[in-house]
Amino acid sequence: MVPSLQLDTQVASGCTTLVISGECDQDDVEVLEQALTVVVEDAPPVLIVDVSRLLFGDSVLLHFLLSAQRAQTAAGGRLEVRGPLAPAVERLLRETGTYEAFTVTGAGDAA
Repeated sequence: MVPSLQLDTQVASGCTTLVISGECDQDDVEVLEQALTVVVEDAPPVLIVDVSRLLFGDSVLLHFLLSAQRAQTAAGGRLEVRGPLAPAVERLLRETGTYEAFTVTGAGDAA
């Protein structure tokens, strides 16, 4: 059985971490939009999106990351995408030319 999308938010002083686990696809659009609304509401100086436990992501994930990046930039904050990235997630970012648009940490030898 394929693991469904799971989200966990951790808030610390000056930093909010959103951990995304499982698989992310078109069925998860509303869940991710709601999560983004909640995490950027407080305009944390740093928003970390931890995808180290994400097995698969498609254009829905990419749209979410780009939207989070825009929201953080508009609020004067920054976004960090924390890996290591699953092969499918890294391929998505590289093939769309967006890998370099993000600060990716924990990517191992992939960079």
